[in-house]
Amino acid sequence: MKPKSLHIGDLIILSAFGRAVMKPNTAKVGIIISGPREKNYMCAKTGMYVKYCTYDVILGDELLKDIPEDFIYRMGDDEHEENPRGLEESPERD
Repeated sequence: MKPKSLHIGDLIILSAFGRAVMKPNTAKVGIIISGPREKNYMCAKTGMYVKYCTYDVILGDELLKDIPEDFIYRMGDDEHEENPRGLEESPERD
């Protein structure tokens, strides 16, 4: 079950997973600045189309464009079923 829908101005507090995928960006909080926009993606394997919503997010001094809504939820939730475990103890990368 998804949390409330996302809106411009919503804060995204990054979980350990979110911080791991955003390295080397050290920001821990992002803000939604635009969206939602509907996008269509064709799965190369099945040829079927999937519709999803994307948002633009400012994370530190970086603008991330067209971030899928589902991925935004994953970035803020260490308990998400698709996230790898053990990232809270990941070593620092350069």
